[in-house]
Amino acid sequence: MPEDFSDHPKTLGQHRAERSQLCCDWEPRDALLELLGRIDRGEIKPDAMVICWRQINPDGSQGGHFLQATPDMMVTLGLLSLTAFKMQAA
Repeated sequence: MPEDFSDHPKTLGQHRAERSQLCCDWEPRDALLELLGRIDRGEIKPDAMVICWRQINPDGSQGGHFLQATPDMMVTLGLLSLTAFKMQAA
């Protein structure tokens, strides 16, 4: 059985980011823990998800990567487009 994050204690980073409401205060791991907690508490029920991240390699180069859990590419592209629109409108 997978681990349940519904009662996982919040990290200091999560508290700081929630208080400031600034995206730069979130650490990637803290954001994932927050998402898992919301899912396990039933606050959100995603039926499709795209997770993207940047990684800086030891040689200083950067790479963009993603994981997706979507039924098809059209849902993926629609979700990405909607997210970009909402981020610009915020």
